[in-house]
Amino acid sequence: MFQPSIPTSQVVSPVLLKRGVAQAYGLLTLAMLTTLVGVFAGMTFAMPIIASGWIFILFLAEVVLVFSARAWVRSSPLNYVLFVLFPFLSGLTLTPILIGVLAGYVNGASILLNAVVSSALLVAASAVVASISSANLGGISGRFLFNALIGLLVFGLLQLFIPAMRGPAIEMIVSGAGIIVFALFLAYDIQRLQRDATIGESPFLLALSLYLDIFNLFLYVLRFMMALSGQRR
Repeated sequence: MFQPSIPTSQVVSPVLLKRGVAQAYGLLTLAMLTTLVGVFAGMTFAMPIIASGWIFILFLAEVVLVFSARAWVRSSPLNYVLFVLFPFLSGLTLTPILIGVLAGYVNGASILLNAVVSSALLVAASAVVASISSANLGGISGRFLFNALIGLLVFGLLQLFIPAMRGPAIEMIVSGAGIIVFALFLAYDIQRLQRDATIGESPFLLALSLYLDIFNLFLYVLRFMMALSGQRR
């Protein structure tokens, strides 16, 4: 639910651009694999983490890492350590949600599988749109996406305090909007990675942006699947 912005910089050579793209995608792959490790660790130690209240501390640590990213991405090897730490923490904090789906829904396993497959297809679709589009997605949708993200955050806070806003119909509308927003964010960031001069500045920030797009996209797809076909126990 965090979307760090990345500043523009001077134009770089095609060789540096290609090298930066490869490094950013390599870091993204590393982040995805580390998330799986975090989920596995979370599944192993889920009950102690939840019962002790450490889940909130871990979530706070994620927030701090995201918003302090500009301060540590240039410090090696600290940038690698913290970059790997973030998706590991994301995997840990994702675990209670996954356990809740499996334990709370008769068809929990199929919901998770459908969410993973649907998210993968949406990621592929966003990549295709970013690659074939001749328009500047940032210029077209940048302000809209920012405003939509703020709207999703505000509505999410309202749902915490107003039970009437948590019904299946409302949940489908909100999660559907979240899917659209983060699919567009992903296309925007992929296009920026492939075309922009920012690649010469920090592949860590670019990879982190892509990771957050995909992670949040999966969360909204999962919410949509639960609202659409979830059968509570």
